[in-house]
Amino acid sequence: MVARTPKTTRPKPSSRSRRVSNAAASGDRRRLLVAMRNLIAEKLDEGSISSRDLASLTKRLADISAEIEAIDKASNEHDPAMQALDTEDERLDEHED
Repeated sequence: MVARTPKTTRPKPSSRSRRVSNAAASGDRRRLLVAMRNLIAEKLDEGSISSRDLASLTKRLADISAEIEAIDKASNEHDPAMQALDTEDERLDEHED
């Protein structure tokens, strides 16, 4: 009888990495940025970030958030409802004749 050797198995990717890899595969830049932002935020909240990486990841988190905001603002410029919300109201003068 031949002895079987156990197969080497790769660890399953975590749900976080699947979210990031799925977002990357989608080709949607905003979706990828959101997944990266959420992953960095989760790691910061967990406290699993080394002291030396904390500053650079915090900076990257801010940069990613700014990129998402820019994408959202650009898409809102073509949306009439969002344009109406961004329009400043006219002052109402009650004493007009």
